[in-house]
Amino acid sequence: MALVTHLRSIAVSARNPAGLLPFYEHTWGLQRVAETGDGGVLLRARGREHHVLALVPGEDHALERVTLGAASPADVDAVAERVRAAGLPVEREPAPSAEPGGGYRTVVRDPEGRRVEIAAELAEHAEPAERPFGPDRLSHVVLNATDLPASRDFFVGLLGFRISDMYEKDLMVFLTCNEVHHCVVLTPGRWTSLNHVAFEVASGDEVMRALGRMRKAGVDTIWGPGRHGPGGNVFCYFTDPAGNVIEYTAELHTIDESWEPKVWARTPENADVWGTGGELTPEVIAAMSNPPAAERAR
Repeated sequence: MALVTHLRSIAVSARNPAGLLPFYEHTWGLQRVAETGDGGVLLRARGREHHVLALVPGEDHALERVTLGAASPADVDAVAERVRAAGLPVEREPAPSAEPGGGYRTVVRDPEGRRVEIAAELAEHAEPAERPFGPDRLSHVVLNATDLPASRDFFVGLLGFRISDMYEKDLMVFLTCNEVHHCVVLTPGRWTSLNHVAFEVASGDEVMRALGRMRKAGVDTIWGPGRHGPGGNVFCYFTDPAGNVIEYTAELHTIDESWEPKVWARTPENADVWGTGGELTPEVIAAMSNPPAAERAR
């Protein structure tokens, strides 16, 4: 049984978080809701979740934290207990939080050192944001893993995720903690890093409208539009000004307990069943590998 309910938000670091705000507010369609004491900024989507993206000071486009929801403080406590019993660090003990959004939170480290926050009772917005465009919610996050089996065991064995689908040879493992096909995806990488983050809109038609709006703003896709095999979702991939790979997506499969995971062949036809997205170029693959700042400086 999953101890978490959904993907709440991710935090990415940037040397100048405020410099990314024009893109995320006016081009991508998020809305600023709070600022943190260290110069960070929290942004919401059109849904009621307090925030879906945190931009924090630090290394350029590095993953700082993944935040998962929990149904109750007791489940937050249970995660911390499981992680500690497995010999992994509990960086912040479960406790009420004074950070924007409040709630009851813990921060743990997975086997690759990622900071994973579990948050219950986080404040929600009373009404959806009145925005003419933009994502409705955070859909999923794809994580590059240097030790994919260890990362998979953390999410499945400790947090209660289940595998919904996978590519052959563990080239991608899709994980769910609710009725949505996936909210966390693991893929092998040279570095422990963010591969990309996907934001959801209401339909494939909305993905295409977002594509048109982005192109008018001078930002074209790096891959897409297309439709994935695993998960069945429509996609368009872009990069933000810092180099993070971000995705507009829609129509992700919903599943139930009867769902049987499938092992997919890693082929262009399964990555994009429509065949409309264009080639997944070495440049796109390099952007998704997201090496650490020291490696990029070489």
